[in-house]
Amino acid sequence: MSSGVTLKPECVAVFTEMKLGHKYRYIIFSLTDDLKQIHVLKTAPPSATYDNFIEELKEAEDQRQCRYGVFDAEYKLKDGQTRQKLVFFLWSPEAAVIKQKMLYTSSKDYIKKALVGIGKEIQACDYGDLDWSSVLEVLLRTEVAQ
Repeated sequence: MSSGVTLKPECVAVFTEMKLGHKYRYIIFSLTDDLKQIHVLKTAPPSATYDNFIEELKEAEDQRQCRYGVFDAEYKLKDGQTRQKLVFFLWSPEAAVIKQKMLYTSSKDYIKKALVGIGKEIQACDYGDLDWSSVLEVLLRTEVAQ
């Protein structure tokens, strides 16, 4: 919280529903209009896809804004085993307003500490960073049974 930004309690509650109940495929978090609190902007049902998640982030870029997101990623190892991890995203597109970039970056560790159970983290500033193959590479980096 070194940036002065706080986290609305709903953020942890919704994240817990995702983590324990697999109620959502993803959660999009944003700063409130006054840039003082992080809140849940949107949730998506388990039937949503990674492409849907990316579209949400692209909408933020169109508004010159940053976003946090958590995606419930399901992927396969090379030996065919299926794995699932909660991936935390900091989306800070080049087009975003500088103040947004600074606040999101300086508040990232604060929100991550509150959301206990994050498996991996992706910091993205362009579409290449969001490409599923790039995300999968990060997910597979520490897997033993590749």
